[in-house]
Amino acid sequence: MMQRETDKIKYVLNTDGILCIECSPNTIMTLEDGKTSTRIGTELISGNPVPMLCDLTNVVKMTQDCRKHFSGAEHARIFTKCALIITSPISRIIGNFFLGANKPLKPTRLFTNKVEAIKWLKNE
Repeated sequence: MMQRETDKIKYVLNTDGILCIECSPNTIMTLEDGKTSTRIGTELISGNPVPMLCDLTNVVKMTQDCRKHFSGAEHARIFTKCALIITSPISRIIGNFFLGANKPLKPTRLFTNKVEAIKWLKNE
């Protein structure tokens, strides 16, 4: 298991090969945060894309530039598919808006349950 952390996000590359990303409470994601996330993810995966589990529960706002970055080619290089955890009303709005408006380049789905999300990520 490899791990990194910023003041907003904890990144863990688990032994099962899933990159798990969890945001701190009341996180506001900016373009700079998105680029930092992509850089750290790239370092953790050593150039080999992996399934990614991203818990958006604690995100209270994500800027348009950040959403655009996360749906773009640079960020898509770090994962094979992405499961977004949305268990709060705000994270549900952000997740639905992200999928509807930004159209990620790789398979991306919303989940309210981590067990189901991991099951989907492991099922190729």
